[in-house]
Amino acid sequence: MSRVLACRVLVTVCVAALGFVVLMVGIIWAVPLPDPDIAHASRVLDIHGRLIRELYVERRTALTLDEIPSTLRLAILTVEDERFYHHFGLDPIALVRATVVNWRSGRIVEGGSTISQQLVKNLYLSHDRTYYRKIMEALLTVKLEMRMDKNTILQLYLNQIYMGHGAYGVEAASQTYFGKSARALDLAESALLAAIIRSPENYSPYNNPERAKLRRNQVLDRMEKKGHITAMSADQARQAPIHLTGLISESAAPYFISYLLT
Repeated sequence: MSRVLACRVLVTVCVAALGFVVLMVGIIWAVPLPDPDIAHASRVLDIHGRLIRELYVERRTALTLDEIPSTLRLAILTVEDERFYHHFGLDPIALVRATVVNWRSGRIVEGGSTISQQLVKNLYLSHDRTYYRKIMEALLTVKLEMRMDKNTILQLYLNQIYMGHGAYGVEAASQTYFGKSARALDLAESALLAAIIRSPENYSPYNNPERAKLRRNQVLDRMEKKGHITAMSADQARQAPIHLTGLISESAAPYFISYLLT
């Protein structure tokens, strides 16, 4: 009798689990995933081709994945989602690791969100800390991974992530901090941009140069440990000074800018 009861319980559990899986697949299939709309900044130049000001709601300039240096891609993947190409959008291993690290530290020092989750949150959801948003984030993340390949997701992420001082995406960030295209970034500059993502206000070299340098060097340490760069390259990059271009003044040609906006 007990064996029959155990079999019935097992069958009930299996049916319930199968029903849950079917329900989740149905919900994921039904949840709409809008096309991402990534707007570009309008650049106002003087007669010599020099930048006067950029007009934008969110300042960004999109690059293809091939235009973004491999060192920058590796730096960001190393600190933001090192298992990006090996998970399905949600990474239980990273979540467990972050939980353990945060518990040992007594504070939040590491996040468990993947690049896909960050992209979904920034493109489609609010930043409210609610259970509903987290559930929707998980569902939309899985659907995003079903709909797009990894390189497309990474390209979208690199072109929209907030990097501080009104800059969205690595190209706008490179112009903001170094006054040049992301295509021309060296290893030290790439590591600095990767360092900024976790907390743009805290790690901005304009706001906290010493903290930014320390965080940049931590990124380089991790890249070296993972075998992405050599010890010599890492050491040279750690010694590199941070040269900033300076923030663009919003007051240049005010009457002309006002005319364009009306």
